[in-house]
Amino acid sequence: MMMGLGSSCALLSLAIAPAAILIAAICGGGFTGEALVSAGVAYGVCWLAAAAVLSATFLGNQFHAPVHGMLGGMLIKMLIMLTAIVAIPRLGGPPSIAPTILGVYLVALVIVTTLSVRMVPQQPRAVKAL
Repeated sequence: MMMGLGSSCALLSLAIAPAAILIAAICGGGFTGEALVSAGVAYGVCWLAAAAVLSATFLGNQFHAPVHGMLGGMLIKMLIMLTAIVAIPRLGGPPSIAPTILGVYLVALVIVTTLSVRMVPQQPRAVKAL
């Protein structure tokens, strides 16, 4: 079953939100205000990066270049994640922000890979006669 961009982003949003709260609580030592801020920031960064991957995959499919779309999306995702992990702690983010972003990133990686593969159209298999 092939999924569209909108449904993939919505499913991604629903899957990452509880994971972000749980990971932030683990990294922050409980359900504190600082942990909830970390969860919100990690959710926003990871959702943005994952939505960029899904959008690039969708555009790659539209231009009949699904591999190029997936690879371009992964490059964009890595740039967003690297920038966030380096910049946010330097800008005065909570101490638990980097591990929270990395934890949510790992969860988002599994989800976005599954959704990206489901967005790529299946090629019909040809049967050869003997």
